[in-house]
Formats: sequence, C-alpha cells, structure tokens
Amino acid sequence: MVKHWQHNVTLYQLRIFLAVLRHRNYTHAAEELHLSQPAVSAQVHELERLLGLALFEQVGKRLVPTQAALVLEEHARKVMAEIEAAADALESLHRIEAGRLTLVASTTIGNYLLPSTLALFHRRYPRVEIELAIANSQVVYEEVRTGRRELGLIESQIDSVDETLLLTPYRQDELVLIVPPWHPWAHLESVPLAALREVTLLWREPGSGTRSVVEAAFEQVGIQPTVTLELSSNEAIKRAVAANMGVAIISQAAVAAEVTAGWLSTVRIGDTALRRTLHLVQRRAARLSPVAQAFLALLLEPAAAQVSREEPQR
Repeated sequence: MVKHWQHNVTLYQLRIFLAVLRHRNYTHAAEELHLSQPAVSAQVHELERLLGLALFEQVGKRLVPTQAALVLEEHARKVMAEIEAAADALESLHRIEAGRLTLVASTTIGNYLLPSTLALFHRRYPRVEIELAIANSQVVYEEVRTGRRELGLIESQIDSVDETLLLTPYRQDELVLIVPPWHPWAHLESVPLAALREVTLLWREPGSGTRSVVEAAFEQVGIQPTVTLELSSNEAIKRAVAANMGVAIISQAAVAAEVTAGWLSTVRIGDTALRRTLHLVQRRAARLSPVAQAFLALLLEPAAAQVSREEPQR
C-alpha cells in the first residue's frame, strides 16, 4: 500500500502537513491556513491513511512529529519549493520577462522585412529567446500546421488553406521590376506586364510566395511568360540581374540596399503598383503563448508609430 501513496497525495495535503508541523498544533495551523480545525486534522489523518504511517503523536497539548513526518518534511519542502519556482517562472512568462518565440517566415519577409521588427521586439523583451527559420511559403504552412513553429509569415496564400490554420493580413508589399542601371528600362516610370514576354525573366523556385504572385498577375492578363532561369534565393536573382543575365520581379524591400548603392534600378510594373498582402499564419485552435501574443501585437502596430516610439534620440 505504501508504494502507491504518491499517486494519491495532493499538494493541498502537503501544504496542510507542513503547517501542522510548524505549529505542532491543529488549531494554530488552521488559523494560518484560514481553515477549520476539523478540516485540518481530517486532511492529516487522510495523509496518514495513504502513507500507512503515523505522522504525529499527541503529547499533552502538542503534536510531536514521528520519524515518518521528519522524512516526509524534507521531500514535501522540496516539492513546495519546486511548485513556487514553477509559479514564478510562469508569472515571468505572463510579464514577458522570459520565454521563447519560434517563428518561420518566407524568404523575403525573413530576410528583409522581419529583422527590424525582431530588433524592436528584442529591445522591448531582451530576455526572450528568438528562433527564426526561413523557408518558402509552402514550408511555412507545414511548419505551423504541425506545431513545430508557433507563428509563420508568408508572402502569398495557397489555393487551398488547411482549415486548421488561421491567416491574418498584416501589411502590404510592392513588387517591382529590377534591371541593371544602364538598361533601357532603367529610367522609365513603368513597364507594361506584356513587355516582359520580350526579355529574359528570372524566377524564384515553385512554392515561393513571390513567384505565386507574379504567376497570378500574368495569368490575369492572359500572358504566358518564358521562364529561362530559376533561382532559389533573392540574392542570387539580384546578382544575376546585375550581371545582365535578365530582369526579375522582386519585393521592393529586398532590393533597397542595391538601389541605394546604384547597382540596380527598379521600375514599376504596369499603370498601378503590383502589390501583395503579407499574412501571419497560426493554428486556429492553438492558444498563443504570452510571448507570441506580444510579438503579434507589435507586428500589427502601425510602422510609423513603432518608429516614433522606439527610435533612439540622436
């Protein structure tokens, strides 16, 4: 009987036991715990029944602990200390003083749009660990769906979204045509989409959010472009365009540094901007951790407000 007692003893009973041990008296222990004296003595007797051992002997008006009580005391104090430590750790999570943020983002977002937001998040919550994986949009869906990552960020929606996932739009992103700075199109205000049939067009790999948006734009106007070169990263595409291998459509955010340096030029596509909506992906039934909730709140803040509140004074 003794070897199975640990499956039935409760924290409530251990807390009462330690109070009785401190006071050596049921009445005083009951006063400390704001319980009735019969309730306290009943819990101690139930604990003794489960253990199969007496914990106290009545000597006059005082309770004297038995050897079993002294042995149990050491372990009960450790258990209660661990419970307090767990409560403190969980409270730290509620205050966002600790924890882990696990994200997966598609390439453009992860490489060019997210770092500044993560830097801002880190300044607000310096003790939170941040883990970011970068993959194409299809992989992002799978990572979040299977629970390997708590949140995902994608550049385009797939045709059939798993019903277990929830997608939330959080910002717009403009796609632009990139060409070498000496290219005939470099100084034009815009180039019609149909003109891209006449040039070598560089593409991202299937499953890429950027490619999905570009394919949809061509399909909408009934154009079948010629794909002559597929590259699996924006960096490779930018270098290929700079080397005069062709032109490409890419996020404006992904090419800002090269345009500033004068290595590439951007041209608007068509009469109106080619835009896409970026989405946050999470599991519909899952409750976000306090850390993830704090990140989501930051992500959805207006960008201008973020800068005005967080930009250090110079």
